[in-house]
Amino acid sequence: MRAFLVLIATAAIGTAQSPAFEVASIRPADSAHTMSINRSGNRISFSNYSLAMLIEWAYNIRGDRLLGKTKGLESVRYDVEAVTPQQPLPPGQLYLMMRTLLAERFNLAVHNETRELTHYEMIVDKGGAKIHPQPPDGPPGQNPFSMTARGHLSGTKITADMLAKVLTDQSGRFVEDHSGINGVFDFTLDWTPDTAGLSDEPEPSSRNAPSLFTAVREQLGFRLDARKGPVEVVVIDHVENVPTGN
Repeated sequence: MRAFLVLIATAAIGTAQSPAFEVASIRPADSAHTMSINRSGNRISFSNYSLAMLIEWAYNIRGDRLLGKTKGLESVRYDVEAVTPQQPLPPGQLYLMMRTLLAERFNLAVHNETRELTHYEMIVDKGGAKIHPQPPDGPPGQNPFSMTARGHLSGTKITADMLAKVLTDQSGRFVEDHSGINGVFDFTLDWTPDTAGLSDEPEPSSRNAPSLFTAVREQLGFRLDARKGPVEVVVIDHVENVPTGN
């Protein structure tokens, strides 16, 4: 029987500087799980996430802005289950809780720097935006995005800033919202991923779908313009590849 290392931490009451999960478990990922994040009430789970992905999520950045990575950070995947101490949480609190967990269990230490990097600015294309913003009638849902196959993404009641963040995931470079679009909107986006055919994940519904950049322009009315300038990055000073116990 396959043995799993299950690490359970009961957090002390978090200070304002170090908010923590009430309970968190980390174990090697079940190979049958797809990569996903799910929230339900005061629980959040990460399935099939590498340590690098967990760090990127905790600091709300993507791969090109996390420096000092080693191959070991990508080689092992984890399933993480955590319980938050209260609902609703202040904005950004979940990120801080994950930072505390990574520092405690993986001895993660980082620092911030500013580097000259290429990134994208999301602006409205000359033909105008093709989404239809509405005034928000409440906070965004806990799981506003759905990706049923590579190259097929939909969102419900999301903001332009949220769209920029998810496009950061798909493009591999930081995308910053400069659209000036307010309110929330729904969207569906279909494109052909650069890595089509290189994994066992479902293919996009249409193999004739355009590139991500063309799809964003034609289907949503936004343009991703490349810019080079100062971008804040996170540099790893120290991290252990295997989590510790209590």
